[in-house]
Amino acid sequence: MKNLLFDLNPYSFTGSAIIIGLFLINELTPEEQASIGNWLQLIGLTIQTYASQQALLVAKEENKKNQNCNTNSNDLETLSKVIEKIQDELNYLKECQKNNS
Repeated sequence: MKNLLFDLNPYSFTGSAIIIGLFLINELTPEEQASIGNWLQLIGLTIQTYASQQALLVAKEENKKNQNCNTNSNDLETLSKVIEKIQDELNYLKECQKNNS
């Protein structure tokens, strides 16, 4: 069913909704039409709300990963410089120790 529905071209997809809507118009009273119409809209809004929140969370996670990559790049550069300074200091202390021995 899922493949059947989502493999339709936009014209057929829209046309199927029109056919179902027209069928329901003939079979239902105006009050029933309004009720089922509101119910179907609520289903659509629920799906849209869920999908938009899911998309927001995915976008935030991707943005967070991108920021972490940028931050990590800057952090790695800073750490490399600090390690170089520590290495220089260790070499200096080793030389001092050799000279004092």
